[in-house]
Amino acid sequence: MRAARFVTGWLEAEITGPQPEKFLQTLAERGMTFWDAAPPVDFTMHVCLPLRWAKLTEPLAESVGCQARITARHGLPTLFASVKKRRTLLIGLLLAVACILWSSFYVWDIQITGADGLDEGEIRAALADAGVDIGAFWPPFSQDLIRNSVILDVPGIRWITVNIRGSHAEVIVRPSREAEEIVDEDEYVKIVASTAGIVTQVQALRGTAVVTVKQTVLQGETLIDAVATGRYAVQGAIRAIGTVRARTWYELTAEAPVTELCKTYTGKETSHWALILGKTRINFYKGCSICPVDCDKIVKEHKLAVKGVFTLPVTLVREITRSYSVDSQTAQGTQDELESTLETELARLIGDDGLVVSKVSTAAEADGVIRVTLRAECEQQIGKAVPLTNAELADIESQISDTKESTP
Repeated sequence: MRAARFVTGWLEAEITGPQPEKFLQTLAERGMTFWDAAPPVDFTMHVCLPLRWAKLTEPLAESVGCQARITARHGLPTLFASVKKRRTLLIGLLLAVACILWSSFYVWDIQITGADGLDEGEIRAALADAGVDIGAFWPPFSQDLIRNSVILDVPGIRWITVNIRGSHAEVIVRPSREAEEIVDEDEYVKIVASTAGIVTQVQALRGTAVVTVKQTVLQGETLIDAVATGRYAVQGAIRAIGTVRARTWYELTAEAPVTELCKTYTGKETSHWALILGKTRINFYKGCSICPVDCDKIVKEHKLAVKGVFTLPVTLVREITRSYSVDSQTAQGTQDELESTLETELARLIGDDGLVVSKVSTAAEADGVIRVTLRAECEQQIGKAVPLTNAELADIESQISDTKESTP
């Protein structure tokens, strides 16, 4: 309702007379809309009417012995009427709208999403080679040509698309999936110990288990041999499959300085301003903006744009330089951080299915260094697949040959 009134326009009128309420009665009898009518005060009443009845307001008021005065006009027609009187403003407004419309056919902002683990700079360079660059005229863009060009130039991209909204280009990237490891069933593999421990469980699905529960094994020692045996003899080499769990012990150490360098801002701050028009940069300062020693540089860009509507090739840049001093302070939480790091490393070593039976950490400080040691007893799967060497294959073939010769 309010939007419709703004488009058609409305007026505020002041009705003065002995009985101003008769004016409203006359409007109702004629089927004329009105709203926001206030009770009369000192024989004066205020009411709002559609703008199209502006010429009828005074005659209707006079017909009931009152006087009408239009106090204000609102809405789009009134706005246009005021702009008409200012031709220069109207021409400037039309030129601005034309510039915005023409600028919307060019790319002035590129945003890349979904490029996890990929080099965004490399993607932007590939897009520029494909024609998607700042200042590019986007209507002739071909999604197929852009996609094929970027995928060929940037390894690791599985899929890419470019969505244009006004002058904003949103580039959506999907990285390639890691290829699943292909297991060659014909490869001869044995299971060896990835670390030393005491065996707690052996499951040999294929191959010959050469260790038993409660046996101590060393790192690299064979647990399940890649040998298929029959009832009386060796039949040949195979791919061993199985798991071996064991109790293991770890002693991990990490260290860090007791003190650390901290920045303290001095409060001194300077700003440099620049204007970017398309690809041209205009600096409003002398010299260069290279950050001096012991300073932080913060760059803020303000684009002339309305998000989701249009983007103009105009960017105001503010470079803020903040100076600081470097002081040596006692590190806070260093021991906790080192313990957390060691626990993360322990979790990596024992794997997702590993269990920590017990652990204890100790800390010692010497020569300005804090050293944290984590000792843990764990229970984990230690079996690791390792291909047979040529010498091992030859030994198995020799066993098979000897068996055949000894068989009557």
